[in-house]
Amino acid sequence: MPKGKVWQFSVYGGIYGLPAAREALAAVFGRENNEFVERDDSDTAMFAFTLDAEGYLVEDSPCLSACAWAISRLQKPGPDAPGWLEGFKTEEKAFVAALNRLAPPKPVRSGSRGNGFAAKAGKAVLGQLKGAAADAVTTGAKATGDAVKVTTAAALTTVAGPLIGGIAGAAAGTFVEKLLTPPAPKPESATAATGATSDQQTTEPPLSEPPLMTPQLVHAFVSRLGAALDVTDLLKVEGVRVKCVQVHQRTADEASEQNFLNSFISDDLLRIEAAVRDGDVGPGIDSYLADTASIPVGNRIDVRSFPETVVGKVAPKHIPGGRWPTAIDRPLAVSQQFAVNEIMGEFASASGVFAVNGPPGTGKTTMLRDVVAAVVVDRAQRIVDLRVAHPTDAFAERTDRVPLRPKYTATVHWLRPELTGSEIVVATAGNKAAANITMEIPGIDAVRGAEDAACGADYFTELASNVLGAEAWGLIAAKLGKRSNRGTFVKRFWWGDQAGGGSASAPEQPAPIKGMKEILEDAAARPLTADIWAESVRRFKQVRAEVDELTAQRQQAADVIDRLVPRKAGLVDLRATVDAARTATAHHTAALAEANAKLVVVEKKAADAGEACDEHAARQPNFWVSLSTFFRAGREWDTKRRKLDRALDDAKAAVEAVRSTVAIHRAAVGEASTAQRRHEVRLQKTLHEIAALENQLAQARARWPERLPYRADFATDEEFQLCTPWADAAYTEARNRLFLEALRLHKTFILGAEPRLKDNLDVAMAMLREGLRMPAETLRMVWQSFFLVVPVVSTTFASLPHLFRGLERETFGWLFIDEAGQATPQQALGGIWRARRSVIVGDPQQLKPIVPLPLSAQHALRRNHRVDEQWTPENASVQRLADRSARFGTSLPEPDGNGRVWVGAPLRVHRRCERLMFGISNDIAYGGDLMIYGTQVKGDYPGHSAWIDVRGPSSDNWVPEEGKALAHLLDELKRDGIAPEEIRVISPFRDTVRGATGVSSNRLGWTFARENVGTVHTVQGQESNVIILVLGSAPRKVRAREWAAETPNLLNVAVSRAKRRIYVIGNRGLWREQRFFETLAARLSVRAWPMDDLPDNVHRTF
Repeated sequence: MPKGKVWQFSVYGGIYGLPAAREALAAVFGRENNEFVERDDSDTAMFAFTLDAEGYLVEDSPCLSACAWAISRLQKPGPDAPGWLEGFKTEEKAFVAALNRLAPPKPVRSGSRGNGFAAKAGKAVLGQLKGAAADAVTTGAKATGDAVKVTTAAALTTVAGPLIGGIAGAAAGTFVEKLLTPPAPKPESATAATGATSDQQTTEPPLSEPPLMTPQLVHAFVSRLGAALDVTDLLKVEGVRVKCVQVHQRTADEASEQNFLNSFISDDLLRIEAAVRDGDVGPGIDSYLADTASIPVGNRIDVRSFPETVVGKVAPKHIPGGRWPTAIDRPLAVSQQFAVNEIMGEFASASGVFAVNGPPGTGKTTMLRDVVAAVVVDRAQRIVDLRVAHPTDAFAERTDRVPLRPKYTATVHWLRPELTGSEIVVATAGNKAAANITMEIPGIDAVRGAEDAACGADYFTELASNVLGAEAWGLIAAKLGKRSNRGTFVKRFWWGDQAGGGSASAPEQPAPIKGMKEILEDAAARPLTADIWAESVRRFKQVRAEVDELTAQRQQAADVIDRLVPRKAGLVDLRATVDAARTATAHHTAALAEANAKLVVVEKKAADAGEACDEHAARQPNFWVSLSTFFRAGREWDTKRRKLDRALDDAKAAVEAVRSTVAIHRAAVGEASTAQRRHEVRLQKTLHEIAALENQLAQARARWPERLPYRADFATDEEFQLCTPWADAAYTEARNRLFLEALRLHKTFILGAEPRLKDNLDVAMAMLREGLRMPAETLRMVWQSFFLVVPVVSTTFASLPHLFRGLERETFGWLFIDEAGQATPQQALGGIWRARRSVIVGDPQQLKPIVPLPLSAQHALRRNHRVDEQWTPENASVQRLADRSARFGTSLPEPDGNGRVWVGAPLRVHRRCERLMFGISNDIAYGGDLMIYGTQVKGDYPGHSAWIDVRGPSSDNWVPEEGKALAHLLDELKRDGIAPEEIRVISPFRDTVRGATGVSSNRLGWTFARENVGTVHTVQGQESNVIILVLGSAPRKVRAREWAAETPNLLNVAVSRAKRRIYVIGNRGLWREQRFFETLAARLSVRAWPMDDLPDNVHRTF
């Protein structure tokens, strides 16, 4: 055994299968409507505890299964009783307290382990436990591998409350009392036989130490606890399993990680529940947990409906200075660049949640890598902005003391606040997804096309390869999470690899790889000078200035587009305005002319009326004429005079009226003419501006061809989405260099800061390796120091609470959640709570979360706790919750086809599958128009995608005839030269997978069958050149096929894994009757089965 290590044993008692738990739930709450939903069928246990190397119980290690406890509560008091699920925390405390009495006092544990009671009994019990572990191995248990997989769902709804019953605690207490009670006196016959006296019998001292835990005692406790909970028969409880691990001697008194009998995240949920109640949460949790009805939707911007928004947001001024170093001819597509820019822009001075919709093959990891580059460059800039003369000056005055070893206390030096907030955590629901990201980011393939430059930056490249276990380009990411991952990382990162020996006389033997500890020790031997630091800063600032200059040049062109687009958009309206003004001028001019003509007429009439009045006045009869006519002539003249006067007055009034009209029209003509001239001038000015802007745009096009996101240059949306905005070679290469220069600056800083940083990292290693405890503020600083060296850490949601135990609200900078559509809402809470900024990437059109608890029980628990249906884990996901608050996004068809659902900013260019698979995926899941085909097919590939139409009898989902077709196809692919690692065999059903595994093992070996055959759920996030989809289902099992076709999700995932070829094996006639599968059937050529019946024209396209 390695020096400083001792054995520790995790004991799992009362083993039962999760299917039995689901049966118990179904008996009370009703059976699921669907038997085909993927559920966990592994084993769990009623309780667990840890024993040290001598067989003593480790204090506080006992763990009571919340699942077993909850199942017992189904019987009594039952779900109809008020508060029937309350009290688990109190019950668990009583259980732990009772069993803790079996832990020896600390002085006994810390004393010599080679003498006395412990040593004598320890050898025996150690042998017994090792024997028990061996027995477990022979019966199929993994005694030294992964521990028992267990359910978490039952514990998710547990809340602390008054103890009702105390069954488990009482059982544990009774068990302990019996063990601690001295044995009764022996009968006289026995005494005589042994020669003992009665005095000896009565004076036997009580037990001075707790008894050792033997397998017999554990089995006895299994029986006692199972009976007390009344679950022995219900759950078919039996047996004990033991997991043996080596731990550091200094942490041998600490419990191992066996608390996964219960929810990994329940403690986090309780803490966050209290924080929410107290209002002590940040914007991220506020947004994530907001009630759907309270989320404003008026500020949503559909990026497909308003492409001008996208154009503005991808302008060079919004593009981060640094870029992930890949080939300069492989830049981000417009939707990817939009997402990166918005993430960095929105979170520049704010915290919260940003949702990205990532359909299959659209470059989620590529997008996230550019965010990583942007964050690292941003921190480098903040280091430079400190203007320190030496890296050691970038630390604050505060220090904390942390006991690290028996004779050494480390000094943790605090970083200045400006250097914190850049920590990046990648979290996923599954181990593979988390590992894939942190394996990919530092791997050499991540910088293909720029590997020389990337490796030339030498960000601890050799050490990175040792940490990764493969060729790496830089120490960018660490796969942490569970204990084994942490231990492996610490060993490789801190201590390096000394296996080579480093002998100069043995050139065939590789030289040892220095760990970070020795690298820092070497740095201490050759302290960094201020001149070297100043030179590093100068180089970074020089590249930064170059990028800023290139950005400014391109921003000028972007400003041209920004000015040109609204001018051209307004040109139609402006021309319409000029036309309207001209029409108005013409109208008023015509009216004026008409009025002037009328004025001539009325003026003539007025003149004539005046002349008539004058002539009549001249003919007025004199006195004698009037007298001679007895005054009749005078009266007649006067009558006519009055008539003529009235006519004259009317004529004059008409003239005034017409003159007024003329004046009005003349003024209107003047105003219309002025407006016309003004609009014409504006039109001409706009036309001149457009001409000038188009001239500038033409120059920009000539300078940076195909890099300008000017929407009018693209005939279709598809062409526009394939645009790579502003990513010309010079700019892209400079941005590559800026990121690499930022890493050089970081490395120089780390080596120069050795006097301050080494102890911080030493404490970090003890924290990762041994779970070293320390105050929360010190812990935060230790983590921030670690992230200064390794920018990215990955973990699963299950491991996150333990990994970041002790960290409080918003204590690290960034959380990236990948495959968020597969995670239940509660899984991400702890990460979002601890992060300032959460980038949530996923797709509701792919696989939904797998929840161990039957849906009927989920609804029962939801109703019991008065929770709205929108929060049911089966129907929700991390992605769904994050999408609701997304400002930028689009809408997609609901997976069930009823209505549409809002999703976050979509990545739209698909670059994985050939067009056949792309088209099927796009049509069944994305309305046929979300994804844009961008795959660059490289060379020919053997075979043709096809549906092998197999019809055969079966009693379950495994159709033996389909197995024969699978065997034939695997042989065919092998003959065509396709390597096994290029093939994945998948099915919707587990029993079909079991059959396919046997066939595949027979044809391509057990390794292939183990690693490349599985359900559709096992391949999300992965890809393969060839996918074989074995559909299965007996002809009479219509419900099985209906389940697979309830939503497009399952088929979407299956089809979109295939890069080059997809083969479907199954009854085409039956499956094409199902929704979504009719599209699959229509697109694939058909191959008859058996092959003997195959005509010459084997491929028939429907």
